[in-house]
Amino acid sequence: MALRPRTVKAGSLAAIAVPTVLGSTLLSPASAFAPVVQDIPGGAPQGSLFTATAQSTLSQVAVQVRQQAEAPATNQVQPIQQTYIAQATQAAQTEQATPATFQSAQTTPSAQATQTAPVVTEPTLSQVANAQTAQAAQSTVAGSTVPATRTNQTFLSYTSPAGTTSQYHVYAEGVDFSKPVGVVFYFDGDYWRNDQSKVYDPSGELADMAASAAAQNMLFVPVISPDTNRYDAGVTWWEDMERNGEFFRSFASSFIAANGVDSSNVWTMGYSGGAEFITYELNTKPQTWRNGGGSIMVAGGGLDEGTPSAALKSQPMFWYANSNDGTGETYPQTWSARGAVEGGYNAYRNAGYTNASATVLNGSGHFDYNFSQILSNSLTKGKATAAPKAEQKTEQKQQSTQRARTMSSATYQSYTSPAGTTSQYHVYANNLDYSKPVGVVFYFDGDYWQRDESKVYTPDEGMLAAMGKIANARNMVFVPVISPDTNASGDGITWWEDMDTNGEFFRSFAKSFVSENNLDASQVWTMGYSGGAEFITYELTDHNTAWRQGGGSIMVAGGDSDGSVDADATTKASPMYWWVGANDTSGNTNPVTWSARGAVESGYNAYLGAGFSDARVKLIDGFSHHDYDLPHILASSLDFAGKTPALGYSDLSDSNPNYNEISWNSDHRIMLGFADGTFRPNASVNRAQLATYLYRVAGRPAVNAPAVSPFSDVPVNHPAYKEIYWLSQQGITGSDFRPLEAVTESTMAEFMYRAAGSPAQAQGGYASQALAWTASNGIGTGSTSSAAITRDAMAGYLYIYAN
Repeated sequence: MALRPRTVKAGSLAAIAVPTVLGSTLLSPASAFAPVVQDIPGGAPQGSLFTATAQSTLSQVAVQVRQQAEAPATNQVQPIQQTYIAQATQAAQTEQATPATFQSAQTTPSAQATQTAPVVTEPTLSQVANAQTAQAAQSTVAGSTVPATRTNQTFLSYTSPAGTTSQYHVYAEGVDFSKPVGVVFYFDGDYWRNDQSKVYDPSGELADMAASAAAQNMLFVPVISPDTNRYDAGVTWWEDMERNGEFFRSFASSFIAANGVDSSNVWTMGYSGGAEFITYELNTKPQTWRNGGGSIMVAGGGLDEGTPSAALKSQPMFWYANSNDGTGETYPQTWSARGAVEGGYNAYRNAGYTNASATVLNGSGHFDYNFSQILSNSLTKGKATAAPKAEQKTEQKQQSTQRARTMSSATYQSYTSPAGTTSQYHVYANNLDYSKPVGVVFYFDGDYWQRDESKVYTPDEGMLAAMGKIANARNMVFVPVISPDTNASGDGITWWEDMDTNGEFFRSFAKSFVSENNLDASQVWTMGYSGGAEFITYELTDHNTAWRQGGGSIMVAGGDSDGSVDADATTKASPMYWWVGANDTSGNTNPVTWSARGAVESGYNAYLGAGFSDARVKLIDGFSHHDYDLPHILASSLDFAGKTPALGYSDLSDSNPNYNEISWNSDHRIMLGFADGTFRPNASVNRAQLATYLYRVAGRPAVNAPAVSPFSDVPVNHPAYKEIYWLSQQGITGSDFRPLEAVTESTMAEFMYRAAGSPAQAQGGYASQALAWTASNGIGTGSTSSAAITRDAMAGYLYIYAN
């Protein structure tokens, strides 16, 4: 870590002006194995499942409860829930029933289970004080942190960013953290005294429920309501829902991130008032804290106001009610748990929830539920009926689309993290389609001593502007972030120095930027050059990644690792792409002993060895430390992301320097292979083939080719007649076309220049202008050599031309 690069300002590259190509197909996913195609020669809602029941709304319940001057005596009917000790028999107490025909579920609750609440000792004043002291020590401006937990823990504290505080338990024993880990968050019903709620008896029923969760490799986390008003409606989840919802969503996001939980396997389970909290609050609000899982509502879960979240329509939702759990079973006596279940189930089904079910159990009433078995049955059923993850991701993207708002491009915007670290950033957000998910690319430049040595201080010209256009064309915001480092002496301004400080700043900024602008959290990319690349591999990818749910990382001329890569399974599936020049070795940076190529080799090997399945590296011939075409690299990386580039061509391997570009051409049906399964990378390209490629890049426009060919050597039955005629309409004229003549760089330049609309050039005749235009845009070298261009080289040129 002692030897680091000093980078200087790379040469600027004007934005490439090319025709609009391919349209939305640039965003289309490619098949893992593109077929070899020969190149040219050479749920409807259901009705009520229950009898009609007059159900009091939550507001009506609250009014009725508030009419009571004092809390009822112990021997009166308790509010919503009375905790009991579950003594489950071997018989299934919660036998599932189909939505149409309910089956009887035999229950034999013990007398103790139905009559006596467990005696639970409340925390002493000193214990409470100690907990509050510990909590205060954890608190920050943005709320307290959640520790990673691998053993059972009780009465842990959390404070949300709004200052709301409560406690929770974590049951982690029996969970295998070497595999994807899910979580079940549990909300109990209402109570006046702690001994009336099972959440204050961690060794009782909660332990049985935890065992059911652990059997599915899921953590079990009962959360205590932050409500403290015992003399109104008691302690509830459904009263002050917005405050309680803010608290829980903040806590859940932090817990999921801190413990590496699979965010696509996050379940909530609520009893009575806790079930109401799920259906009224959690499942009607944005689901940024999870992207999959399900919900379980026991003896509650109504909905007479609010709109269910569209993001959850395919996720499992299970309601349970005992047949006798109607009015008179709870306090106030006008409220019916079974009626709430009926109302909630019908409301969600009518809202398009296709994976919703309600089960009536043949139980005695409100206090006769076997929670551990309900949880076990629900998780098993949910696993069997859950929508595929790809569908869940589609739902999530639809939700992001609905919430998207427009953004404006801006420069030198400021952000200060909760720890007080401040820096600036730019935003490139032109021509974005907000009817579709919008992603983001965060960029970190290399090291510098003076501002004019870094491209992040030239936002309106050069590479940043070109990279912004590349990202925007793929419906992504481009956000270069200036390092908060202020020590220009020593190692200069860097991202890799003071990584903890810089990492805290960026993660806070990224999470805020993605959330505030309603971006697609599954499409968050980072790109770094030299020292910025080191920051990605040493800090961002190897630490807390809760600020994104997907995307990838691009490292240019850097991206080392000390070998201790520690990342969760989701991160390991993300693309990691390294790019380095063959000549970018020691002596090209300060200190002269540091080698960008060596850093790339080390980082790539470390991440590949750590299980990153989509790690790739590309060695660029002839390039040194200040020669990189960053817009081209960005476009290539985004377009190849998540694709398996093995095309099935028998004569092509990924050692080919243009392998990724060939992959792109094949994915977009531009350059294709031959019927014998070969690509023939070293074969030359003829003029008829190039006409076809340019026609396809242009989007295959309609062509009204004449019935009589205007060319002496291209008959109307030539397989490329339509494409050749289209090219002639772009200004390539002549009575003979010479379709089988090999393409030289001069020919390619003329064809591409004409097809691009002949943009103005400063020097020379027409042929010189064409060569100058292609060379200035990275397409060829400007050579007038008569050497034929090979097919693999042409694949690279076409990719640059199209992007």
